[in-house]
Amino acid sequence: MLVGFVVAGVVVAAFTGRLEMHLVADSASYLDYSFASLDAMSRSIRTPGYPLWLAFWQTTIGVEWVPTGQVIVHAIACGWFAIELRRLGMNTTSAVIAGVAVGIGCTAMDNINCISTDALAASAGVMVACSLLRCCGSTPSVRWTFVTVTLATVAIMLRPAYLFLIPWLFVAGTLLRMIRLGDFRTSALKSLTLSVMTVVPLVAWMLIRLWVVSDFAVLPFGHQNLAGVLVQLLSDEELNQLSGEAGEMGRATVEAKQSFLDGGGRFAEPSYGGERGETMRIDQSWDKMTYFVVVPASKSFGDNDRVAAHQRVATMNKAIVRAYPVRYAIWIAKNIRRGAWAISADIVMHPVFLVAIVLAMGWAVYHATVSGTACDSLDPTIAMRSLAVIAVTYVVMNLGFVSLTSPAIGRFSDAAAIFLPAWLAVMAKRR
Repeated sequence: MLVGFVVAGVVVAAFTGRLEMHLVADSASYLDYSFASLDAMSRSIRTPGYPLWLAFWQTTIGVEWVPTGQVIVHAIACGWFAIELRRLGMNTTSAVIAGVAVGIGCTAMDNINCISTDALAASAGVMVACSLLRCCGSTPSVRWTFVTVTLATVAIMLRPAYLFLIPWLFVAGTLLRMIRLGDFRTSALKSLTLSVMTVVPLVAWMLIRLWVVSDFAVLPFGHQNLAGVLVQLLSDEELNQLSGEAGEMGRATVEAKQSFLDGGGRFAEPSYGGERGETMRIDQSWDKMTYFVVVPASKSFGDNDRVAAHQRVATMNKAIVRAYPVRYAIWIAKNIRRGAWAISADIVMHPVFLVAIVLAMGWAVYHATVSGTACDSLDPTIAMRSLAVIAVTYVVMNLGFVSLTSPAIGRFSDAAAIFLPAWLAVMAKRR
């Protein structure tokens, strides 16, 4: 089955033009990553995972083969997912449908040939889920525990947005074990151990950075994402009134915003009235506010220190959240709602999923009317329950984590919902 997924994946990618390398805005920061010293690595805005992946291809057969490599990895992940579902008792057809649904999701369709972390990290996330299913199976072993921890660490070092995997391993692991054991305490303790073990290598990396550049964090990046939202929740006057170092950064932000506007830059205007329009305005202005206002403001202090600039942004963020916690909480709630809408829209607008949804709806109507019987209830087997746990907890916790710092739309929501079409497709088949 695994070979079949790989062959099919490469053939489909070739026929749809997805084996041709595509550069995006983030590509340069990965291709130019420096492994010259720990200091250079610690000051980079990227974790070393994806640059290592690129370095492997650059030193072997060429970086132009990266899309092919990413297609193969994704196909292996999807094939493994189908194998695990079949091992849990799902019939082969349903398992293959689930694997294919994961394989042709929005993340793969849009990013599989891009020099960016999106596709490869998503594949790593799928592998983490596969390993967790094995780890929580009827015959758990220490080996699969270490495989799960290793894969989760790889996913996070590829793309730090996958830090949500740490709590997810606890929640999903507990629920998967309860399907078999029915004992919450035992299930929770074993899953907590798994989560804690995943923290260890990350803390080790953070300690290295603390020793080298005096910054206890995964990387000097990310705070500007939140700042790109927070500064839009405040007026210029409120930013100017922040005190201490946060105030200095706030005033620099106001000045950078004015410079951007004076130079002909423009932010998005609300497409709708009321709260909906305001939320969309923040989403649409986020990229410009982050990279044309907040980042230049953080670098305007003359020290030319990326870590120090990042810490300034973090200080401002903390001050804003403490001073205006209600505004931040309201934005999170609206952001999660927007992310849920984006996931639904992306699934419905996906050409393959749209056809499948229409056919499934037609069959459901036919089955309920012509045959005179209602659709069956959800499959109570271990495989279906496990798939439901994986799909639902993954999308909820991934989306919830991203929503704390960034607009939960586009590539963020697509990655969060990677298992959702598989679950829906298998449920539709059984009706």
